[in-house]
Formats: sequence, C-alpha cells, structure tokens
Amino acid sequence: MEPPGKQPLRELPPEEPPPEDSGAKAAPSRHVLYVGHLNPQLSVPVLTCLLRDALERLELPVAREHIEVVRRPRQAYGLVQVATPKDTLASLPQRLHTAWGQHQIIKELVARGKEPVLGEGREPSNHREGILGQERLFQGAFLGNETRNLEFKRGGGEYLSQAFKHHLRRYVCAFLNSEGGSLLVGVEDSGLVQGVRCNHRDEDRVRLLVDSVLQGFKPQVFPDAYRLTFIPVVSTSTTDTPLKVIRLSVQAPKAQAEPQLYETDQGEVFLRRDGSIQGPLSVRAIQEWCRQKWMAELSKLEERLQALTAEKEQLQQQLQQQQHRPVSCTCCVL
Repeated sequence: MEPPGKQPLRELPPEEPPPEDSGAKAAPSRHVLYVGHLNPQLSVPVLTCLLRDALERLELPVAREHIEVVRRPRQAYGLVQVATPKDTLASLPQRLHTAWGQHQIIKELVARGKEPVLGEGREPSNHREGILGQERLFQGAFLGNETRNLEFKRGGGEYLSQAFKHHLRRYVCAFLNSEGGSLLVGVEDSGLVQGVRCNHRDEDRVRLLVDSVLQGFKPQVFPDAYRLTFIPVVSTSTTDTPLKVIRLSVQAPKAQAEPQLYETDQGEVFLRRDGSIQGPLSVRAIQEWCRQKWMAELSKLEERLQALTAEKEQLQQQLQQQQHRPVSCTCCVL
C-alpha cells in the first residue's frame, strides 16, 4: 500500500458506463465514513484490521492510521477517513451490502444478527458531543460551531510562542466570569479540525505557560478549576512534528455569597458573550455588572418572598375556615 498522501485512492468502477461526452472524472475529495453494527465482542485492533480488509474488498484501500474504531460493551462503530469522488462514495452502501453475502471477512466484522451500515456523516448524534473527549481526531472533522462555552483558534505559525498567552488570559478570564467553557487551539473558526504542530517539548512549555499565567489571576484559580489536554490529530500528510488539538477547559466557579469578578495577572477583566468576549472592562462597566448581579439576586429573593407570603395567606384562610365550621354533636340515649 502506498504511503498516505502520495497517491489518491483508486476510484471504484461505476455501475453504468459514463456517457462518451462526459468530462474528466471527478477529483477525489476527503470524507469521513461511518461504519456501523461492528462486532463489539472483538477488540479494537482486530476490528481495525478487519475493517481495513473489508474496505479493500470494496476496492477502497485505507491506511490503518486513518481508521478509528469506537467500541462499547454492546456496540461498536468505525470512523474512516477516505479520499474518493462523491459519486463513488454514494455507491458504497449498496456495494457493501452485496459483498456482505460474498466475503466471510465482512460477516466476521459485523455483529451477529445485523447487517452492515455504511454512510457519510451518520455517526450517532452524541458522537459530536463526546468527540472532544476522544483520544484522536481526524483532520478535517467537523466539531460544530462556536458557542458561548466553546471557542476555536486556528493556531498556525508562531501562535503558541506569541499569541497563545494573550488568548489564554482573555478567554480563561471570560469563562470564569460566565458559565465556564473550553478553548480549542488547532480548530478553524468554521469548526474544522486542522491541528497545530506540537511535540512533547511544546506540551511542557504550554503547561508551564498556563500554570504561570493562571497563578496570577485574582481571586486565585485552583488547579481543579481547569484542565489542559492534547488530542492527537490523524492526518493524511506526513509531518516530522505531530499535529494536536490543544483543549483548555475551564470550570465555572460555584455560586458565591456575593458576586465577584476574576481579573487576569495584568489586572484586566473580561466577560464571555455568544461567540465573543467583552473587555477589558472599565470601572463603570464592572460597577454595572455588580449592580445587575445584585438586582438579579434581589429579584430572586423577592419572588421567593412573594411565594412564601401567598402560601402563608392560604394556610391562614384554611385555619379560619376550620375555626368557623359548626361542630355537629350526636346524642345517644340508652
């Protein structure tokens, strides 16, 4: 098998011959295939090997490092990164169904009593939510859109040595002053995974930088309030330095007796908004934030007081009705 990135994958023969006047063949493009109903009784290495051999039966050779198998106690499925034309991809499910009755290796790959399922982007709905916790990510995979609790940064070039520390201050401070969130470096703004060049030495530098910056925050940010992880990225191109997605997750602080704002080691304060941050805040903005926080707390207390007052009046009415109700007496003469 040729090394990844050297040659495009071979195109499957079409079901029908193309018209004579048809133009050049469609250029291969990258796709992520979902292969479902794998046998959960087999180990991940065995499933990976069988899945690669099964795809070769479909004339779709794939490198082993481009296959990710997710195995759980009662189910297993695979995510495979391929380079093939779109029209060829559309015929794969039918070809797999036909080959299932012809090749024993495909029968061993599939769980007993089920038929193989193959399609593009048909992974379980909860896969995208859990993809951030997976051990690997495919280059080009889609992680969704930025939200109030999720921020993406491409991170190319000299990002880690120059711009990362500035984004670290701004976004961690903003997440701490809102509902928490995660900063992902190595992901396009569109949500596509690209990865950043990051070896073990770079990881150590990033860890030291995160610790030194967050130690200067006020009030103090304890280690259990954030988590730094480096997720390997599987790519079709070969590079000397591995590609990774750097994820810094910040946990929202617990409710305080009085509202407080976190400030960076440079004395700046930031807030998180949907898809952006606000700051550094001025003294007047900080006072307004505190006022709104106190007003929100006061509104909650007033609503609680009204509910308790209404409950008290209802109980008093019930008590008065019981006191004014006539007492009936029954006499028995022996």
